[in-house]
Amino acid sequence: MAYNNTDMKYLLRSIKYFLFFSLLFFIFTAIMVLFTDGTTFENVFRLKGSILFPSDYAMLKILALFLAVAAIYPSLAFVKKEAFIGGTFDENKNKIIGVFDNAGYMLENEDDEVLSFRIKNGFNRFSRLYEDRITITKDENPLILTGYRKDIFRLASAIEYATRREEETEA
Repeated sequence: MAYNNTDMKYLLRSIKYFLFFSLLFFIFTAIMVLFTDGTTFENVFRLKGSILFPSDYAMLKILALFLAVAAIYPSLAFVKKEAFIGGTFDENKNKIIGVFDNAGYMLENEDDEVLSFRIKNGFNRFSRLYEDRITITKDENPLILTGYRKDIFRLASAIEYATRREEETEA
């Protein structure tokens, strides 16, 4: 069975989000242990008879929930979207780069087929677990944007608006 780059990226994102959710859970649980009288780490993180999680195997059930969410989350959070532009990509390249610059992205890489952008702010990149890359496939029309759902929809609309606005002022 052959795996392509997209499958591997999906798997790595799932693992990354599972580890992130688990880490947050253990941090919040540790904070609860520190501020709850009569608890210790030993009696909270037991599989059976935990003080904070009295149901048997509650910790395993919570981790199974995190695993399920992490398996589904990349398919919901990362999408492809078409952006229709007026004219060719070469005519609109500077406007497209300007839209990304205004949104806090910098051009990371460019080749004959793809433009790649990353978030400029290091903390924002970290908060997204470094899953902040947006790529644009340079088809003539429409452009194909790939990346984080919220940003893709916002940037696709901004690109369409920027390219239409100039068309309207020229007419």
